[in-house]
Amino acid sequence: MERWIGFDTVEIDTVGRRLVVSGNEARLEPKAFDVLLLFARHPGRAFTRDEILDAVWGHRHVTPGVLNRVVTLLRQALGESAERAQYIHTLHGVGYRFDADVRATPRQRADEQELGAETDPPPAVGDGEVDAPPSPVRGTRRISARHVAAVLAASVLLAGLAAWLVRRGAEPAPPTRATTPTLVVLPLRAVGGGHDETVLADGLSEELTTQLARAEGLHVISSTSARLAQEQHLDPQQLAVRAGTTHALEGSLREADDTLRIDLRLIETPSGRTLWAQGYDRKLADVFAIQREIAQAVSVALAARLGLSATPREGKIDLAQYREYVELRTMLESPEVTLNAALNRPRQETALARLRELVARAPDRPMAMAYLARVLAGWRDLRTQMPLPGAIEEAERDAARALELDPDNADAHAASGILACRRMDWNACLAGLKRAVDLAPADVRLRSVYAYRLGGLGYLAEAQREAEAAARADPLLPPTQMILARLDDTLGRHDDARHVLDTAFNLDTAMPQIGIYAAWYNAFWRRDYAAAEAIAASMPAEYGYRESYLAAARTRGDPARWSEVLPLIEASERQLGRYNFLRWQQPGFDAGTAFARIESMLREGYPSYFLSLWQPEYAHMRRIPEFQDFLRDSHILDYWRAHGFPPQCKPDGNGAKCD
Repeated sequence: MERWIGFDTVEIDTVGRRLVVSGNEARLEPKAFDVLLLFARHPGRAFTRDEILDAVWGHRHVTPGVLNRVVTLLRQALGESAERAQYIHTLHGVGYRFDADVRATPRQRADEQELGAETDPPPAVGDGEVDAPPSPVRGTRRISARHVAAVLAASVLLAGLAAWLVRRGAEPAPPTRATTPTLVVLPLRAVGGGHDETVLADGLSEELTTQLARAEGLHVISSTSARLAQEQHLDPQQLAVRAGTTHALEGSLREADDTLRIDLRLIETPSGRTLWAQGYDRKLADVFAIQREIAQAVSVALAARLGLSATPREGKIDLAQYREYVELRTMLESPEVTLNAALNRPRQETALARLRELVARAPDRPMAMAYLARVLAGWRDLRTQMPLPGAIEEAERDAARALELDPDNADAHAASGILACRRMDWNACLAGLKRAVDLAPADVRLRSVYAYRLGGLGYLAEAQREAEAAARADPLLPPTQMILARLDDTLGRHDDARHVLDTAFNLDTAMPQIGIYAAWYNAFWRRDYAAAEAIAASMPAEYGYRESYLAAARTRGDPARWSEVLPLIEASERQLGRYNFLRWQQPGFDAGTAFARIESMLREGYPSYFLSLWQPEYAHMRRIPEFQDFLRDSHILDYWRAHGFPPQCKPDGNGAKCD
């Protein structure tokens, strides 16, 4: 088995476990090197995520982000990125493929000629045995050390020249600085490492993000992407390239007895130059006064340099209650929980019960109460996708009370808006969500909900702008990218949607259910039936829809073959007890029966098939009498008359005509 293998200017020492790129050794974590070795020994092969995890980690019980982080490290070492993939290519719903002309390197051949013997085989990758391609024929003639040195010298010169030419032709362009300052607030490091310190650090980081996101003329990266950036140890240059930042705020927090020490530093990206630094020593009991003071000071510092205004938040709460609130919020909405909701539902239910207990203990504190109202307003039973019994009434009471206590609470406005959407009171719905977004502009979940609601009422351009803002604020995680892709598809921009989907899957190939189906529909609408079939084949069997989606892709758009699909659609509905929206792809399907489904989805805001009403592919649905009934019954027509018709629609007698 080869000791040295390589491609282009990259050389891999399979025995010494070294990676050399353009003559310079690049350091890799052990698992990252194992994944690279697996890829390099099987160029051109498509690996599923499970195959990689089995081969390298020996099992599949690792968090979804582990492999993503390793692939990111490999891409950085090889001089590429997800957006500029040269070797490691993401395959939607499958995994990865490594494309390179892998061969024995000059270093390998020289070693063989000098030693005239077989090298020891490299250790097995992980716990799995991975087959390697056949070794090249090895020479056995010994040659002089002087000849070896000459060959190596020539090889180094040629490799250096090749590397220079490759860099001139393929080196990524330097990151373009954003026209608007873009800041990431990296989570404060808890110096002591204790649980209470960590929770407090997370809460203060979130508060700084929220406050600074309100500053005029500044884009702020969401807390979720900021947390991931810190976990991936992105340096200032990587922050500028991957997150599009111009500045980063970093710092640390330490508790000692009743004293709190916070050190902050504002740096410029990608240069890493420090622009401002300040330390704070205060009593721990004054944590919320400190919070406001820091937000004020940072805003003023940024205003002096970036033309921003300071808008510190008011309000205070018991410190112990605040710690619990921050911890429960993380349990309910952290990406690792929400991207696999079914698996983590017991954890979320425990957090919800504790949140209710916290609100009961502090009935006059709006923070936890408003957040509970927001959670309950959008909470669904995983099987029926319907609200929990009594949850809507509880959410309405808590939202109203929280707004009495704090009229500027973003969660309370969000809850009120979501509840109004369920009643199809579109004026209160959009007003509440808009107010929530204004109060918490870095909350990408809020902005995404607002985008969906605008899109559902036909305001597609406004919806896309909100989705773009959410995607820009959350550049390192896929859910907001998925929403932007969905709206691009709604506008008929399927190639644009595909590009956004590529970005999302490059961020995380372990996409949740919504991501796999979004990719399938995009491929189907683009008439790329081969891609649709490959995506359907990757759908987990437990979803219950795989066979019907496979069959639909295999029709290749031939209406005559839908007789093969319908029995599978019906079987999935019997198995799951839920409607299969694949029916909407059937040529000549009965659009009239779909409007009851659309109205239900519009009330719940889930799933996003209600956006299909505005797609070019479903124009026939806007031309039948049931469409006019739908506009009236859902009160959309009333809202249009009061607030203006979307561009694709105009008044037509007692109804509307939509192109």
